Amino acid sequence: MSSDFDPRIREFDLEKNELRYYWVFVRHPKWRASELPWQQWTLVCEVAVEAGKGERLDKWSLMGRFGNKTRALITQCAAWQRPDIIYVKKPVYQCRFEPQDSFFGTMVPLIDPATENDFLCELTLEDGRVEACTYFGGLCKIVKVNPKAYVDDVVKGYERLSDEGKERCLEFLLRNHPTELLHPYMKEWKAKLEELELGCDAPDGSDEDDLEEDEEEDDSEDDVDDVGEEEEEEEVEDEEVDDKGSRMDPEETPEYWNEQWKKAMRSSGEMEKLVTKTMEVSDKYHEQQMMEEKEMEEKEMEERDREGSGRVVDKNREERQEAWESRGYKGPRQRLRKSRIPPELFLRAAVRPFTYRNLVKEIVLMRHAIVDGDIKRG
Repeated sequence: MSSDFDPRIREFDLEKNELRYYWVFVRHPKWRASELPWQQWTLVCEVAVEAGKGERLDKWSLMGRFGNKTRALITQCAAWQRPDIIYVKKPVYQCRFEPQDSFFGTMVPLIDPATENDFLCELTLEDGRVEACTYFGGLCKIVKVNPKAYVDDVVKGYERLSDEGKERCLEFLLRNHPTELLHPYMKEWKAKLEELELGCDAPDGSDEDDLEEDEEEDDSEDDVDDVGEEEEEEEVEDEEVDDKGSRMDPEETPEYWNEQWKKAMRSSGEMEKLVTKTMEVSDKYHEQQMMEEKEMEEKEMEERDREGSGRVVDKNREERQEAWESRGYKGPRQRLRKSRIPPELFLRAAVRPFTYRNLVKEIVLMRHAIVDGDIKRG
């Protein structure tokens, strides 16, 4: 996938358009409000989007602007980093796009040796003491390397850290950065983003306090599942309920899949069996869903025929209906099939894996570029 990234970008028409780079974060739909942003969200990939010069892109609905191939690549990256939310009976996750330009643009003064002392940060040491340090100096102290060390030495130092150490490193980098990368989507942030003309088309909250809005921010995220069915999130929440009161299949209980997952973690053979089984169960489930949807559509069509047999339809309504049918839409309850959506509505994009380790590497590379004079200061 990484090897296809640059050739894909060369296919874009960059004379008329421009590239917008985004990071893609994913999380489980049933996230905990007590978790910190970098604990909730996992950085899984980088997306380069071809957009018109000056065109405004809404980051909150960006997933819906991509075609099947791009969505599949993002899901594949999510599966590598978060197998616990993909390799399940009903895979579903929430994704979030964050632009890179604002993050790197405001970081230059923090890592420029000429100005970094003007932006001191507080670093909490392992023994609990707090000391003032520069942004890049604090990173080097956490990963225990010399500030003049090579890029690979800093990255290896980050990889040697424990899970707690990595979380501490991310907390320092994200909290002391002027651009809050994974901020909660609340009313004051919506007003700020509207001012900057960034993505701000998520729905407004009511008059609840900020805490309640923070807990409901997932409404503005893109919910994506492995086959593109957005309605499955509601089904995941009710998957343990049997409306008829009958005995449930053991494979429908989360306890069964948790036990299978524990077994699969012990050997690669069990993991391969689990992946095969989950795909079979998922295919069977979606076939059943398609059959039910087809039956419902047939019933609705019969009801419409009976109701509209003696009804006179005006000319404007007929024209609207013809316009919709030309796009593959036949009724208010029928979803627009992806294969029939006009391709010009999609954005072209290139995808490659990207993790928090790569983010640390990018920060160090940017520091070296400033020192070498490759990036102009000020």
